[in-house]
Amino acid sequence: MDKNLLVSRIGMPAEMVNKLPQVAGFSREIALLTEREHYAAAANALHAGLAPDPDGAKILSAMLDAAVLAHAEYARRGIPEAVYFDTMGAFSRFVEEYFLAHGEYGFETWGWAGRQTSLSLFRIGALEYEMCVEETGRELSVHIPLRADLSAPSVDASMAAARAFFAAFYPAYADAPMTCTSWMLEPTLKDLLPADSRILAFAARFRLLARYETADGLAFIFRKKQNTEDLPEDTSLQRALKAHLLRGGKFGTARGMLIGNDFQ
Repeated sequence: MDKNLLVSRIGMPAEMVNKLPQVAGFSREIALLTEREHYAAAANALHAGLAPDPDGAKILSAMLDAAVLAHAEYARRGIPEAVYFDTMGAFSRFVEEYFLAHGEYGFETWGWAGRQTSLSLFRIGALEYEMCVEETGRELSVHIPLRADLSAPSVDASMAAARAFFAAFYPAYADAPMTCTSWMLEPTLKDLLPADSRILAFAARFRLLARYETADGLAFIFRKKQNTEDLPEDTSLQRALKAHLLRGGKFGTARGMLIGNDFQ
């Protein structure tokens, strides 16, 4: 796998590709980004060692080097190329999300992206699935990428394909319960969205386990940190949520577990 091929196949914006420097002197940290037990510490070490890095171009370049290294493990396990490129496409999505928040291309999701390089998380169809070990045992944590197709057929197909994928390549997770922690499971959305909302239909697949008072969801919905009065109203959800917040309402995230075993 070649880095130039990778950024081309995942649609990395040319403006960001042109910023990427060669990163030298961090081969150990880059290699550790491909290991599930060490990627978090390696990312922290890179972030510290590559500073100053105001737009994240240095650490993104290093993480793309790790993604290239990870391709060998994909090949060794026989994981399809399509899953590799779909999973690593997260890097282009992170750059796009930075653009939406800041109006220029950059990368700030270095604390998260080691999941992709360490084969801890895979994108399968519309959704991503992360192998986790919690106090209650193994879980597959479901993540919803930007602009994911949440129609019922798309979600059904993704979850069915994920069950087949983990049975084939990580059998210890073949029957692991699927969980999701997201603003999309926030119960308040039932009062803000129409009954036929795809977000509500997705949330209804999960049994609510916990709710958290965080502002994480607001960052995804509105993108930029602003006073409530100045929040954009470009979508029906933004308009409804802004009105809710101006009335003193709260909005957080929630955690749920997939109901039943329909996709095994």
